[in-house]
Amino acid sequence: MNDVTRQSGGDRGRKHVGARVGARVAARSVSVVVTAVALAAALGGCYSFKGGSAPAHLSSVAIPQVEDVSGSGRATMRQDLTQILVRKFREDNSLRVVDEPAADSRLEVTITVVRDAERLAVSGGQELETVRGVTLEARVVFRDNVRRRAVYERVFSARSQYNIDQGGAGETDALARAIDNLSNDILLATVAQW
Repeated sequence: MNDVTRQSGGDRGRKHVGARVGARVAARSVSVVVTAVALAAALGGCYSFKGGSAPAHLSSVAIPQVEDVSGSGRATMRQDLTQILVRKFREDNSLRVVDEPAADSRLEVTITVVRDAERLAVSGGQELETVRGVTLEARVVFRDNVRRRAVYERVFSARSQYNIDQGGAGETDALARAIDNLSNDILLATVAQW
């Protein structure tokens, strides 16, 4: 009887241990599946597709002369920004740059603010100005001519700086860098943020 009892008790013990191991494996499997599903849902909620190309119905863009309502008095700034935008859109080749009547879309750019005397750095106790900043802001409207609606309308801002000892040449270079930065931001918003 002792042998039978031991065998039966041993079998029950093994069955009980086996059941506990099976329950742990099942619980762990469920935990892994739940974690994987939660992770996939979280990543799916965070990811948004930015295709980097225009919608299929837009293949061309008109870029009219940039307007300047900033009152800065800089004669070539609007032409410079227009030329840089046209060049960058052509190099990117996501949207073909064409004349207005044939364009699927239109990029309207208006320079609204030019700040060129921003004090950025002062040296020592003498409070001598050493670095100045240039800020350029533009209101941009990108229009879909096919569906007759604005794709986006927003204000872009770009900054650059120069050492005060560089004088007018430094300010001109800083403004050119701000224009270049602004044109990059406009290009990326137009072709890559769909």
